[in-house]
Amino acid sequence: MWKWISIAIIIFIFIVLAILLSRIRLKLEIAKHDNDDRAHLEIRILYGLVKMDYDIPAILITGLKKGLLYRLDRNKNIHKTDASVDSGNIDIEKIKQFIHDIRVLLKGTQSLQRWLRHTLAHVTVSKMEWSTNISLADAAYTATSTGMLWGLKTTLIGFASSIVRMDCTPKVFVVPYWVDRLRFTTILNCEAKMSLGYLIFSMLRLAFRIWRVPGGPEAWKRVISKDPEHQQASSEE
Repeated sequence: MWKWISIAIIIFIFIVLAILLSRIRLKLEIAKHDNDDRAHLEIRILYGLVKMDYDIPAILITGLKKGLLYRLDRNKNIHKTDASVDSGNIDIEKIKQFIHDIRVLLKGTQSLQRWLRHTLAHVTVSKMEWSTNISLADAAYTATSTGMLWGLKTTLIGFASSIVRMDCTPKVFVVPYWVDRLRFTTILNCEAKMSLGYLIFSMLRLAFRIWRVPGGPEAWKRVISKDPEHQQASSEE
């Protein structure tokens, strides 16, 4: 009897350790060819047993008033259901609401920025490739824009290196198109990973920071559930 109980406990401990030592793997691919935008995100958990794929096949900017139209395809999600499609638009009001929600969460969490910084410091980027081709239909303008893109990419990658671990040498390319028409093509491939055990630990730390602030849990509940009273209060502000 005790022998089988001991074996069950040992097996349980091994399973827990295997889960905690596993890694969450992310793979992001973004491609833009003139007016054709496409993005794909893969998430792999528990040694690939849990898979989540997200596709963004179309992004259309229609102006500041109408906002950013998007379509999101979900395939092979965690519930193993059929593929589904979400669509909508991001306008000024939604941006204001998002900023308001961020402020509410900052007030409802002790040192949320510090927690986020410490959590991102445990994210390891294993692949970073970013290639861009550009033409502004004029040789001088194209050459100038090429230099500006180099500077922008260097700045962004430098900033990313300061908040996550870079386990690779980023490959960055900016190639000018010497043609008499406007053209813009960019392809970004990025792979990252993070310990599932540390993520669980980080979530527990976040919960502790929320509970230490008076009204913190209620603030998070309002933001996540999109409480009508919360929406009304933000609109009045």
